[in-house]
Amino acid sequence: DFLVQMEGKPKCCFFKFSSKIQYNKVVKAQLWIYMRQVQKPTTVFVQILRLIKPMKDGTRYTGIRSLKLDMNPGTGIWQSIDVKTVLQNWLKQPESNLGIEIKAFDETGRDLAVTFPGPGEDGL
Repeated sequence: DFLVQMEGKPKCCFFKFSSKIQYNKVVKAQLWIYMRQVQKPTTVFVQILRLIKPMKDGTRYTGIRSLKLDMNPGTGIWQSIDVKTVLQNWLKQPESNLGIEIKAFDETGRDLAVTFPGPGEDGL
């Protein structure tokens, strides 16, 4: 639950894993993201990206998962993302862990993913 907000940078969440966890013993790993409520029926485009060392062509990430959510007005929703393979790779090669980036935008470009609970918002 350590959070960082740098000038012009996104908020970051850091998670510590026990050194006892072995990549070949991970059977399930999910990351839950809370999506803010919407005022009207909205389509949300979610991208989960794994950050990597910059390649020669400038690529800095690889896609983990993309999905499209149809949200209705009312309360926000929780969305789970399977990160088992990513976690296994990180545990096998810790130096490859540069993080993941979560993008969840509606048609107007508003970011709906909550990575840090604001006033009146619950975290998980």
